[in-house]
Amino acid sequence: MHWTEEFFDEYYLKSSHYLTRAEQTEKEVDFLLKHVEITKESAILDLACGYGRHAIALAKRGYKNVSGLDLTELYIKMAREKAQGLAIPPHFVQGDMSDFEEEKQYDLIYSFFSSMFYYDDKHNLDIIHRIYKGLKRDGYFVIDYFNPLYFLKINKKKDWHITDDDYLILEKYAHNPLSGMITDERLIITPEGKRIKRIFHVRDYTPAELRFHFENIGFEILNVYGDFDGNEYNIDATRQIFVARKPE
Repeated sequence: MHWTEEFFDEYYLKSSHYLTRAEQTEKEVDFLLKHVEITKESAILDLACGYGRHAIALAKRGYKNVSGLDLTELYIKMAREKAQGLAIPPHFVQGDMSDFEEEKQYDLIYSFFSSMFYYDDKHNLDIIHRIYKGLKRDGYFVIDYFNPLYFLKINKKKDWHITDDDYLILEKYAHNPLSGMITDERLIITPEGKRIKRIFHVRDYTPAELRFHFENIGFEILNVYGDFDGNEYNIDATRQIFVARKPE
């Protein structure tokens, strides 16, 4: 079993909820719609959609052809429940982005919240190839990913926080400079004192690496931003947000 199948569960939601509040979701969707040219009829895919917060926000704004794909069955169930009552709810599917391949092509595929690159380079790049094939000509790919240059610069080794509902989250980070993998050993302590241990791995792709790989696959890079306020990327940005397009 790959670690992602255990890590992304209800406890992950507890540990990250403070980063995914409704106002942040709306801000991220505002950014997305500002930087792509689509219509209310455009085919849109939220890749690694989680419990559907962005896809549902788009559907609420009148986008009629929104889909969401996520590995975790629990999240897909939550997304479907949250979408009940919408005039045209998103179509949510449980599945692995590593196997993403379908006849339908999209005008926009996006992936937010560092929800990719959990594997080795060969596997990660295969996913990007699949995304490229899944786009229509002149279709957009938007990816929001953490900035490893900033992360490594501040040399964060440990972190902790307490959630609104009193879960204590303790994290210990390690970086392998040869593999480019960052590992997060996470301990979650519930209000009742239960201890849940999880391990997270992510590849530390720099903007230069991602640009090289995206362009090598065939994407045209339109811009790279450092946050959802639309500021240009720099080494001190916490994010790297690529807006790319599949040429006509």
